Amino acid sequence: MTIRYRNFDDYRLQEVMDDLVEGQISGVASITQNGETITFRGPAEIEKQIQAVEKEIQRREDAAAGVTRRRSYVSYPRTSKGWH
Repeated sequence: MTIRYRNFDDYRLQEVMDDLVEGQISGVASITQNGETITFRGPAEIEKQIQAVEKEIQRREDAAAGVTRRRSYVSYPRTSKGWH
């Protein structure tokens, strides 16, 4: 399941975070937002969504502060023989 958090305003993003954390604590495997119910397969999926929301919040805070983060595109060989 892919939820595009970039399209959410700050208020809705915080609502989703609150619902996810509450669901994680109470063990509820679904949340309802604006009449739509999202059902998760388990605690790991809820945790993954919480991390995605946290990442989006951090991205917005960085953008507001003028911080840019560079992605690393370093690739490493995938061999079982090690470096040659």
